[in-house]
Amino acid sequence: MRLSLMPLLPFTIVFILGILLEGLGVGACFMLVPLIAAVVLWRYRQPYGVLMCFGLLSGFALSLVNRPASFPVELSCVTNHYSAVALEVKSYEPSQVIIARIDSCGESAVIPFIAKLTVPSSLPDVDECDRFRFSSSLSPLVSNLDLPDEVDYDGPLRRMGVVSQGFVRPDSMEIIGGEPGLINDIRRLRSDVILAIVRLPVSDGVREFLCATVAGDRSMLTADMREIFSSTGLSHILALSGLHTGLLAWIMSVALFPLYIAGLRKLRIMILLTALWGFAVMTGMPPSVVRSVIMATVFLLAYSFQRTRTPFNSLCVAALVILSFSPRAVYTVGFQMSFLAVASILVFAGKFNPFPRRRRLLHTLAAYPAVTLAAMAGTAVVSAAYFNVVPLMFLPANFIGALLLPPVIVCGVVMLAAGAFGLTLMPVAWLTDMLFGLLSDTAVFMAGISGAVVRDVYVAPSVVIVWFLSLIPLGLWLYRRRIVYAVASVLCFCFSGVTFVYAGPRTDNGMEAYIPRSLHHTSLVVRDGNRMRIFTTLPAHRHSEIHDEYSRRYRKYMLKRNIDSLLVRTVSPSVEEVVDVGGTRFLLLYGDRTTQRNHSAVADSAGMIDYLVVCAGFRGDVVEAVACVSPDSVLLSSDLNNRRHDRYMEELLEAGVSVRSIKNSPFRL
Repeated sequence: MRLSLMPLLPFTIVFILGILLEGLGVGACFMLVPLIAAVVLWRYRQPYGVLMCFGLLSGFALSLVNRPASFPVELSCVTNHYSAVALEVKSYEPSQVIIARIDSCGESAVIPFIAKLTVPSSLPDVDECDRFRFSSSLSPLVSNLDLPDEVDYDGPLRRMGVVSQGFVRPDSMEIIGGEPGLINDIRRLRSDVILAIVRLPVSDGVREFLCATVAGDRSMLTADMREIFSSTGLSHILALSGLHTGLLAWIMSVALFPLYIAGLRKLRIMILLTALWGFAVMTGMPPSVVRSVIMATVFLLAYSFQRTRTPFNSLCVAALVILSFSPRAVYTVGFQMSFLAVASILVFAGKFNPFPRRRRLLHTLAAYPAVTLAAMAGTAVVSAAYFNVVPLMFLPANFIGALLLPPVIVCGVVMLAAGAFGLTLMPVAWLTDMLFGLLSDTAVFMAGISGAVVRDVYVAPSVVIVWFLSLIPLGLWLYRRRIVYAVASVLCFCFSGVTFVYAGPRTDNGMEAYIPRSLHHTSLVVRDGNRMRIFTTLPAHRHSEIHDEYSRRYRKYMLKRNIDSLLVRTVSPSVEEVVDVGGTRFLLLYGDRTTQRNHSAVADSAGMIDYLVVCAGFRGDVVEAVACVSPDSVLLSSDLNNRRHDRYMEELLEAGVSVRSIKNSPFRL
């Protein structure tokens, strides 16, 4: 594929580079460099260079202009009454997480900002695009990581402009009604589609699958289904993408075929484009769907006006349009995976197919594994870096999935269309259940094969960069077939392997100690080589709960340090236990039966205490306890009641004791 056929590619690259530079905090004064370069290049009549400078400047400027409004400081941690519109609603029985755009506080309008609201109830049932009132004490949504390399679950929300968060009591919420506007009306159609899917006479698994693949609602998917499809490399079919949009376009094309026969081809194209854009709006405009709809729009318009169609240029147009309206979408996993997959397919799929087009049947059959292999070349390393999983059975699983997915979705759409007219197609429902059963059984079988998936893979950012650099000589060799490119490709991939090993997890014999923040317990996390120990105030019957939580939150931390075991132990509330971390001694103080005799015994038996951690549950005199133990420093835990925490802080400061609160900042040793 010659660069002359992809004139938009260099401009798109520098446009994205401008967005990334602004996101990295580069000052606006730095943009004087490309501006001066543009003037110089214009002086020497280099219009292509001027265009590249303009692309860099426009990407930077758009990212700067679209920077989300900051959370008003005067509203922080103060209970107020707000009015907002729900942009996205995620249901987690029995709670809801609402991403809302807040535009008024009390009776006064404010500069709109986006907040993450947690409601500990499924009622009132808030739908997308509903306007509602609520009262809450909002706080800034900032990065509050307790351990290095901790999984930041709110990171994607912050990158997309969510600047605050709050807890909302259900009885403080009042739904006003649907927000007016055509876009909002289309968005609300998704609830109707989901309700129609739930009413279909099919199995629960099919309902969950159709809600995800037709309506874009993945909240109904069970953890088992997510795990099975992820283990076989089929997780991409659970999220709306170009494949699903293409199937919808094909169904619509068949339904509108009479217009084609009647010679109304342009009308057919306009109806098809209207339906595709309606689908994109209804599903919330995810980048993968918008990308495919824009590419389809460019393709159909070029076809209508008899112009040359270049898929790679269409892909670049899609990226430019999406990033022009939402520059921060470049940081989302959906945007990255979608565009990398399609770009890789366009570059490599044709060359991976061993059969020429003139052998139509063989070429078509080989296209399935070729496309899958090409997509994995562009996304496998990125996926492993994000999710730490490498499915090895992705090729046969995707081959079968590509055969079974279209008929399942087609049957689902046919049943929905029939249901709109009050018809129930039981034979189609039976066929849908059977096809989905084959798909899920195949995924279960392949996921159960020994060695089908490699878990807990740590991929450093340097490995991702080197991998994509290695794809350049591979592409050159596939298109030009020169031995020098083949040798360069082999050397680059070998270097990628060396980088993966060198930048991979490492074990050292050092020790680290952390006290993460929590409102419900105090836990001292100790890393000793490749072992992690957790000393907690939670009772023994809740060990599995904290084990699962910490294994999930600190997955990358553990992978990077090659930690292979996590042990949980409850610290006794009645007999003070000293935890020794490389010579530094900790004492967790939280029992009701703590007495001066106990403290003195601990001090006599263990020697000097470096850190006395005062936790929720301690009811004694904190100054007396400190006097008996004589620690170097006192730590007030985050699970202490606010009033008790402030009283302890005041008493210890008056007594001249070195004290630190870990309510707002974690402890690290």
